[in-house]
Amino acid sequence: MTQNNRIMKSTILFAQSYGQADVLDFLTQDLPILVSGMARIKVKASGINPIDARRMTGEFKHTPLPQTFGTEFAGIIVEVGSNPNGWSVGDEVLGSGGAFTHATIIDVPIANLVARPQPINWEVVGTIAGAAQAAMTILDEIGKVDSLLTHGASGGVGSITIQLAKERGIEVVATASAKNQDYLKKLGATPVIYGEGLIDRLKEIHPTPFEASIDMSGTEEATQTSLQCVKANGFIGSIAGKRLSSPRVQAVWVKRSPTNLKYVVDGIADGRFTWEVDSNNIYPFEKAAEAYTNILKGHTRGKSVLIFNE
Repeated sequence: MTQNNRIMKSTILFAQSYGQADVLDFLTQDLPILVSGMARIKVKASGINPIDARRMTGEFKHTPLPQTFGTEFAGIIVEVGSNPNGWSVGDEVLGSGGAFTHATIIDVPIANLVARPQPINWEVVGTIAGAAQAAMTILDEIGKVDSLLTHGASGGVGSITIQLAKERGIEVVATASAKNQDYLKKLGATPVIYGEGLIDRLKEIHPTPFEASIDMSGTEEATQTSLQCVKANGFIGSIAGKRLSSPRVQAVWVKRSPTNLKYVVDGIADGRFTWEVDSNNIYPFEKAAEAYTNILKGHTRGKSVLIFNE
């Protein structure tokens, strides 16, 4: 409701129309009274996902205009409602929310919160929630397999999916651009360059059909390659959120789970998993338009993030 008897305000990234990054603007508004079961967070960092930029352009129209953005965050609790469930003002946390985390202060359900491990810096911890829960969802949907083909694997979701799959003893072959081959190899995958001749290159590396595949890129090449390289009754999924051209491909929708998120976060903190936020992909909040423009260009490695000054 208030902090030191002052009405709190938040500056929010929003858009009143669809288009390129020039439609983005900032709005500062008073925050309402905080209700039971919610925590008010001063955001320190918030990851940017491709879905944010694609909602901006109107490719995805999940909510009416004007629209806000962002689904993951890390920050400091500045107020808690009744039923705080052990959380207190000053606690450092991370979590996920529904298309509103690109803002200076946000209200989120207490049930969504996970404690920030101190060894992880804000830029990293603010980008984990979406990809971690997406990767865990993917592997839960796939089930027990011995081999996995991943498309567009150098982004945030792919990076964690590879490492979780390897932890489960799954052989992973990952497609990406030429510049990201060494990165994928470092994560534990066998990298393959996409483009003309991809199917032949895959069959040379992995002569037997894959048991499953997952597409993070949303390209028709990925779909057709999976149809030809995955066994007849194998799982073929896509988390790209694009129209599917084959009934064999199953859309995978992220299931939010603080338990799954904590598992990945703890793994990053103790060194079992690696997580990359390239310095070129760190943007001050006021330069959100530049960040969104670069997201639309694709071919990013790891995650991009907005950081918030004091």
